[in-house]
Amino acid sequence: MSPHDPAALSLTGTAWVLQRTDHERLDAALDQGWHPAAARLLASRPLPLSRSAFEPDLSQLHDPYLMCGMDAAIERIGVALRSRQKIRIITDYDVDGTTSSLILQAALRIADPMVALDYHIPDRFTEGYGLSIEGIRKAAKDGVQLIITADIGVRDHEPVAEAKRLGLDVLICDHHLPDGASVPEHAIVLCPPQKACSYPNPHLAACGVATKLAQALLKDHPSYERVLMSLLKLAAIGTVADLVPLVSEENRAIVKLGLGELNEGRHTPGLSALLEVSGVTPGQITEGELGYRIGPRINAAGRIHKATHVIELLSARDPEKARILAAELDQLNTERRNLQEQVAKAALAQIDPDDPPHAVICAGPEDQGWHRGVVGIVASRLKEQTHRFCAVLSIQGEFAVGSVRSVPGVHAVEALKSVSDLLVKFGGHPAAAGFTVPTDRIDEMRQRLDAWVQELQGKDVPAPERTIDAELSVDQVGDRLMADMKLLGPFGQGNPEPTFLLRGVRMQGLRLMGKDADHLKGRVPGHGGRSVDAVWWRAAEHRSTMEGPVDLLVCVQENHWRGRRSLQLRLVDARPAASGLDGDDLL
Repeated sequence: MSPHDPAALSLTGTAWVLQRTDHERLDAALDQGWHPAAARLLASRPLPLSRSAFEPDLSQLHDPYLMCGMDAAIERIGVALRSRQKIRIITDYDVDGTTSSLILQAALRIADPMVALDYHIPDRFTEGYGLSIEGIRKAAKDGVQLIITADIGVRDHEPVAEAKRLGLDVLICDHHLPDGASVPEHAIVLCPPQKACSYPNPHLAACGVATKLAQALLKDHPSYERVLMSLLKLAAIGTVADLVPLVSEENRAIVKLGLGELNEGRHTPGLSALLEVSGVTPGQITEGELGYRIGPRINAAGRIHKATHVIELLSARDPEKARILAAELDQLNTERRNLQEQVAKAALAQIDPDDPPHAVICAGPEDQGWHRGVVGIVASRLKEQTHRFCAVLSIQGEFAVGSVRSVPGVHAVEALKSVSDLLVKFGGHPAAAGFTVPTDRIDEMRQRLDAWVQELQGKDVPAPERTIDAELSVDQVGDRLMADMKLLGPFGQGNPEPTFLLRGVRMQGLRLMGKDADHLKGRVPGHGGRSVDAVWWRAAEHRSTMEGPVDLLVCVQENHWRGRRSLQLRLVDARPAASGLDGDDLL
């Protein structure tokens, strides 16, 4: 049975649990001068307590030569540059891969403007994911002597062996390595999770690994710091978009320093055009906008077109050409959103609300709009709505390409391993994975995955839990709290945006807003007539409940509108006012 009383669940069907607190850390954080709510946050997360530790600095980037393989990588690149050998950069087609390609291209051209260099990004639809034997053979035919990969390669043993046979050297910059897996034997491998590596930060994104290679390559360059800070703009985008943990000092520094550079406003025409079509304003860019505005536009190219479009845009030096390419990229993102909505609607129609399975597996043919480029996004949407292990498949004749998004306690790759005899290929992370399966095995896969997840979870699907970081009153929402929230960022994987509880609220001026009237807006009153604006996106269905006294879960944000700044509460959940809550005593 679920450990939570269904009557106590929130409007989104979650149980609220207050974060457990280390009271010694709480007292120490308060002594450091943190706002009480920020101190509560620090008392429950693996973050430093000193305020100075949150000020970003290049010194927080580790020595790149601590990474296993770095000496060999720099030596091999040096040989290629001195001998004018042709180098080809091959990367994944997502944000991490494309930003890695741009970082590596820039670093090599700065190291030697005469470098013989080109790049390739495999086409999602004709080549598929990863380093391929065909790609190796094409490189050999083109006279390439050194291949540098990023965000792919560490699991591609056969293509690396083919490169060795053809006389090509391979240098891999990657971070996808399951526990216990071996790296390709005939390659130089930069991958912090590999067994032989004791690098202090095992959670770099591939663009982070590419940045470490750039650090080592350019350490003696007269403009080293200026160049590195510029590269961190791209590394910040890729790091946030790839959802790597933002707990380590280095990852946090990459994002904070990169955000600082993005907010300075001095950019190439291509980057300026991307920021403009993304609707972000230098000086006001946050990690959230990297993840929800900029990242999706970059991803859209690889999802439904060609990721090389991103390279062309961000390499553009002519402002007019940059604006044209950015507008095309924005249109691709609009097309991606439309496809995503179409597939999500069709997938939801396949789910029986009266008998939901443990593992939700939805599939449809590509010629009916089930575009393979959006199945991962739709799987994420289904997981958020059903709180279940979800897979969405695009059927393409004899085979189907699928993407998994999993829930806490269910390892996505282990789940696919349980049906590996049915699959052509699969791989991924604990929370997300991809696979290919023969179309005539989909039903069997669906049944077996559902049985495997049910055996793991038990008969009843547990109610999802939402963690609360601290209780607030509206009177505590002010500039001091906002300043501490900014300092504690960037927020993301491993360090999620803080969620606060407001008890017994009667909202004022509650109304629907938006073109489709699907959002809620109102004001949360405090004492002495003070109140704070609050919005809840896509929550129109909850309006009637919100008219009464409610408990709210909120995030505290800054709102910029027509040159004016104000504090705002973003609602993430609500429930009728209640008295009980699991967890420690509230502040």
